[in-house]
Amino acid sequence: MTDKDVLELSNEITFLCSWFCPFAQRTWIALLEKGLPFTYKEVSLRNPSTGLWFPLQEKPKWFTALNPLGKVPVLAYKDEKTQQPHSVYESLICNEFLEDFAAAPERPPLLPPHPALRAKARIIMDHFNTHFVPLFYRILIRRDKAQQAEVAQQLEEECDWLEDNLDQAGPYFLGAEFSLVDCALIPWFVRGYVLEHFRQLQLPPQRCTKLQRWVKAAMERPSVTGTFKAPEEGTSYEDKLLEHYVRYADGSANSTSAAAFK
Repeated sequence: MTDKDVLELSNEITFLCSWFCPFAQRTWIALLEKGLPFTYKEVSLRNPSTGLWFPLQEKPKWFTALNPLGKVPVLAYKDEKTQQPHSVYESLICNEFLEDFAAAPERPPLLPPHPALRAKARIIMDHFNTHFVPLFYRILIRRDKAQQAEVAQQLEEECDWLEDNLDQAGPYFLGAEFSLVDCALIPWFVRGYVLEHFRQLQLPPQRCTKLQRWVKAAMERPSVTGTFKAPEEGTSYEDKLLEHYVRYADGSANSTSAAAFK
């Protein structure tokens, strides 16, 4: 990814993604659920020679013009009528945008119709973002065993919270229909084996039977499995994710997530 790259926008959405990023995976899943045509563009956030993330000032100007934070996901396109370019970033905002952008009878809705249930969906996503997600990175980043044990307990408590807020019948988080809540949460459970590998932590805990049922159902969804793409053909997605998270586990990661969730 260099300044020599040029991103020509069209009326079709261009989706800027990095294959390993769970935040981008949220929006990838939502795009597939909506059945929207889009162009996928892989963005290299790490220096291939060092394995470290590029600092913001070294990221191409065309990329930071679309997202000043220099992160994925980004949705970019030109308005069909005015040809005005637009870009949307931050994963949960991207997904809400897609719900509005593709609000048509032929596109399945990803939020319930009742205002109170839509609010509940947003409460769950916000809680997960502010509680579970930081703990996921924290248990990988922290090297002290006592601190790891403390974070492990907090993660299990967050699973208990999710269990309490999961629909009784399922199979998806809000009930029979797949929703933005499922898009927002499942990427971190896709990576559950990463925590088991590096920190011997199994999530969800055995006691969270509804959560286990939900993980199984969501992991079988074509929109979810359709995002399991390794960076090189013939390589294992699971193995490549483990390679990616080694830098978190050994304390050498310099990503924005590593910095934000210490």
